Amino acid sequence: MNTRQVIDTSAGPVSHSAAFNTDSSSFSVGLDTGFCVFNSEPCELKVSRVDFNAGIGVVEMLGQSNYLALVGGGRKPKYPQNKLVIWDDAKQRAVITLEFRTSVLRVRLSKSRIVVALHNSIHIFAFSVPPQKLSVFETADNPHGLVCLGSKLLAFPGRSLGQVQLVELETGNVSIIPAHSSPLRALDLSPNGEVLATAGET
Repeated sequence: MNTRQVIDTSAGPVSHSAAFNTDSSSFSVGLDTGFCVFNSEPCELKVSRVDFNAGIGVVEMLGQSNYLALVGGGRKPKYPQNKLVIWDDAKQRAVITLEFRTSVLRVRLSKSRIVVALHNSIHIFAFSVPPQKLSVFETADNPHGLVCLGSKLLAFPGRSLGQVQLVELETGNVSIIPAHSSPLRALDLSPNGEVLATAGET
């Protein structure tokens, strides 16, 4: 039986996502009321946009720039969950919007590309106004929105369970890695893009 007293009874803000920027100097958090951006070291609040009064389920930063990718989430989403908004925080407005048939699970940004993970596909766009679709790749079920964008490579689940697809961004060449015999659970590229780490469900 647990007889300990609760230290803090306040519900506090509900967090839907957290993601580092490319050099891990900052991280962003999606909340039921908007989003926040923090410095990593020291851990300090940089930007607070909790006046949205609506939920952000996915927030992804473009380096240290004023551009962020936003997807609605939570009990009262700011945007439909199948809609991606590129938000210019300096101008306090959306500059790019993309809509899909299914929910957006994860977004990765670089200065030249917008990469969107859906449940069974990866969509790649040029980071431009308007955005130009460059390619689409089918994947196995990807409920966690696994996708990694490096300076030279893009990594995401293959068409078969446990496989990883590696795409060379410059050439478009695709390599398949049979990494696991179970569905992928985690995927990450090292900062220099030389090492790929994967984890399977079993």
